[in-house]
Amino acid sequence: MDDPDIAALFVSFAVSLLLGAFIGLERERRERRPLGIRSFILISGVGTTTALVAEQTGMVWLMPAAMLVLGALLVIGHIGYLEQGRRGLTTELAALMTFGLGIMVYIDLMELAIALGVVTAALLHFKPQLHALADRAGEKDIYAMVQFGLVAFVVLPVLPNQTYGPFDVINPYNIWLMVVLVSAINLIGYGSYKLIGRRQAGTVSGLVGGLISSTATTFSFSRRARESQAFVYPAVLAIVVASAMTVPRMAVEITIVNPEFLADAGLSLLIVFFASLIPFVIYWISIDREIEGDVPDVKNPVQLDSALIFGLFYGFAIFFLTAAQYYYGEAGMYAISAISGLGGVDAITLSTARLVAEERLAAAEGVNVVIIAYLSNLLGKAALATFIGTWQLARAIAIAFSFSFIAGMIVLFAL
Repeated sequence: MDDPDIAALFVSFAVSLLLGAFIGLERERRERRPLGIRSFILISGVGTTTALVAEQTGMVWLMPAAMLVLGALLVIGHIGYLEQGRRGLTTELAALMTFGLGIMVYIDLMELAIALGVVTAALLHFKPQLHALADRAGEKDIYAMVQFGLVAFVVLPVLPNQTYGPFDVINPYNIWLMVVLVSAINLIGYGSYKLIGRRQAGTVSGLVGGLISSTATTFSFSRRARESQAFVYPAVLAIVVASAMTVPRMAVEITIVNPEFLADAGLSLLIVFFASLIPFVIYWISIDREIEGDVPDVKNPVQLDSALIFGLFYGFAIFFLTAAQYYYGEAGMYAISAISGLGGVDAITLSTARLVAEERLAAAEGVNVVIIAYLSNLLGKAALATFIGTWQLARAIAIAFSFSFIAGMIVLFAL
């Protein structure tokens, strides 16, 4: 064995032992610990050693045999701790995981092993929070996760990944992939809502509401502002921050679909985003934030009927954008973008990123399309605040949105 191989082995064993120590350190902190930091270091080391010996000798049966021996030792130890009143198998399962991580380090899966080691330690450390989350999850939440599993792992794989129809742009797989993407983003927002709770200050409500739906947030807070004059300015703060969160959401959607397009759209989105933060900072300093508000009660967005509606809307958006470009040029695309943006920016953002990725739309035109959709969405939310809320709310929202709107117009005509 030459020097480079020896050096690589030292690195492998060092990483393996450190992973064992990292996981064991968390277990060492617990009372009545069946296994501590030394045990976990040895377990990960045994995993790496077993993998090395199995490869060098050709005795591949050593790894499953070592796993069986470790499992037997853990069972014996667990029986002893049962007599002391200890319940649960978390530490023993973590030990088996650590053994597997030691093997993974040796077989050139070091990055994955490190990532899984960190996740394992996190799962062990955040036991109270995870149990609390499980206790707070109702039947609706479990049903939502099952629905997302159906959307992402049952429906998506069986759809054909090829284009159909006029202009050759309707791809069932890509359409449903967008449904999965938006459902995942919405599920994250919904999970944040469940973790934070229904009753929080307006700013936090706006942040979470922006992850779920800035339009729904505007509707909910505008209605509350009409019911109570004292709620007007906290509602302004929540609506402004929810609208600002729309821009990072658009950036995430573009990044997942077409990262190269983000390089073109990034500066424009950044300018609009920072412009949206100016009124937020002003209102944050001047508004009384002690009044609490509800996060909007939005139905879980991963329901299959909602996903199907969004998929249809995305399909129509990508088709009509292509048709408008073909028949009417840029003006037609921008008109479709403005109309689509009134209801939301997700579909038009995703469809534009897809068209740019397929080179059916120039990147510069794509940037204009998403910015126009964002500005149109601002107008739609301002209209909601006007007709559902109060004149005082509408005036404050109009002033706040004017920063983003002016920045968007500068982006459209100056960049």
